Amino acid sequence: MLVAVFVGLWLFSTPLGAGGLLAGLDHGLAPLATREAAEGAGAVVVLGGGASTVTAAGKTLGSLTLDSEMRVLEAARVYRLIDANLVVASAGIPYPALQSIPESELLRTALVQAGVPEAAIVQESESRTTRDQARLVPPILESRGVRRFVLVTSPPHMRRALAVFRAQGLHPVPSVSRMRSEQAPRMAWWLPNDESLSHSDMAVYSYAAWVYYWWSGWLSPTAGDR
Repeated sequence: MLVAVFVGLWLFSTPLGAGGLLAGLDHGLAPLATREAAEGAGAVVVLGGGASTVTAAGKTLGSLTLDSEMRVLEAARVYRLIDANLVVASAGIPYPALQSIPESELLRTALVQAGVPEAAIVQESESRTTRDQARLVPPILESRGVRRFVLVTSPPHMRRALAVFRAQGLHPVPSVSRMRSEQAPRMAWWLPNDESLSHSDMAVYSYAAWVYYWWSGWLSPTAGDR
């Protein structure tokens, strides 16, 4: 058993193991390549991928996870690509014990740093789950006359996100963020590292969440059509 645990931990801590887990979630998905591929979408919805806050001496600071930062960069790229007039930053406080600032606020700050005009950004700060986001984002879009939009999230999260948004009668155009920074060094396929272990953890969580959402009846039956 110890040998099996060791081998499993080693495998899922390597690019090879993490890539194998992710392959079942991200096949067929890619960043939006052209304005025409957006099918007339004029807005971008970016879903938060995690944040944390720290407090000391009565002051609080917040920071986004790498996953969220990569989503922000993709949302900003798509915003420029399709010449959008709206970006919705969607994420609240899923873990109140660890977070005291809505992630949407941190996303907004990062989007501005990435070149999106502050006036074009709207926050959705109440959601705690992907299902919440699929229920809370549509009224924001409807109030601004938006019918078609590009959905930005990470590859492991995209299929579930598409499924729950489609269950609400929406048909977003997907654009997945990158998993790694372009500055990150290339890893040997056999070498264990924190990044690969984190990717494996995200993949396992996404598989489990997909099963839970399916069991709960929250997924659209056409989730895998695109």
